[in-house]
Amino acid sequence: MKRIPSKSKVVEAVKGVLSTHLKMESQQELARHVVRLLRKEEKGYSLSPMRVKRIALTMPEIEVKAKTKKTVKLQDITNCPVCESSIRSLTVKNLLNKEIAIGYRCTSCGYESDLEAFMPMKYKFIYRNV
Repeated sequence: MKRIPSKSKVVEAVKGVLSTHLKMESQQELARHVVRLLRKEEKGYSLSPMRVKRIALTMPEIEVKAKTKKTVKLQDITNCPVCESSIRSLTVKNLLNKEIAIGYRCTSCGYESDLEAFMPMKYKFIYRNV
C-alpha cells in the first residue's frame, strides 16, 4: 500500500541525499535518491519529483537552479515557473521615456528570465552549508 511521507521526513531525506552527493543534475534524479532513502525506512513510501522540488525550494541550505529553453512567442507571466511565487517584470525606459519589459525576476527563489528564455526544462540542486 502506498503512503505519502510527511514534509519533515522528505526534508531530512533531501538533506541526507544532498549532503552525500552535494549536487543533483535533475529533479527526477533527486526524487529517485530521496525515495530510495525513504523506502529503507518504510517500503510503501511514494513521492513525486514535483513535490521533492517544491520542498527543496523551501530549504535554505539547498540552491535550485533552473535551465530554461527558448520559446518563440512573447509570453506575459504572473507566477514563477520554478516555485510558483509572484514574479515581477524587469523594465527599462527607452528614448521616448516609455517603460519596456526586458525580462522577469521571481520575488522568492531568484529565477530570472529574458523575454525569450522562459520555460524551465531542467533543475539542478546544490547543497550548501548554511
